[in-house]
Amino acid sequence: MNAVEADPELALRAAQGDRRAYTVLMTRHGGSLAQAARAFGMPETDVDDVVQESFIAAWRNLAQYDPARPFRGWLFRIAINKMRDMRRRRRVRAFLFGAHRLDERPDIADDAPDQERSAIAISEFAHIRAKLAGLEGNLGEALVLTAIVGMTQPEAALALGISVKSIEGRVARARSRLAAVLDQEKLQQAEGEAPRGA
Repeated sequence: MNAVEADPELALRAAQGDRRAYTVLMTRHGGSLAQAARAFGMPETDVDDVVQESFIAAWRNLAQYDPARPFRGWLFRIAINKMRDMRRRRRVRAFLFGAHRLDERPDIADDAPDQERSAIAISEFAHIRAKLAGLEGNLGEALVLTAIVGMTQPEAALALGISVKSIEGRVARARSRLAAVLDQEKLQQAEGEAPRGA
């Protein structure tokens, strides 16, 4: 098997039962699936499950994959549906059993020379991620896929099941709304820190 074989060829081989071809696809895309799950706000304890469930579902549905379209977009569409399903199940459990999700605290190595800087960066990313999750109409999903995961707009469009034109609009609106939210927060912080007159 050629080490640089393109995704569609690997997917076709995998659909014919070639497990080694599918292993290459899993290795190639597993990291970005995990990154997307984290960026979409999935708790760390669910990230591996989402990735595994996504690859299992993709394996079962390889016969439906159209090799004329980007494999990564097709795979991410499956993964996004798995993430949505997992969130729904979590909300149902919370409603039925009163379970409360505790936010995960990222592990930071004790011996890291720039531990404080890492903690600040992780905190800022978590803050931005929370703001992205709060954007209405799934605008955050489009921005996460293009800006954080690094998908092309056609790949992201396929992943979300919408047109490329819709992705362009969602990304533009998401950036605009996210910037407005962050600017408003900065303004409120500045007003809170400003000395009050006597």
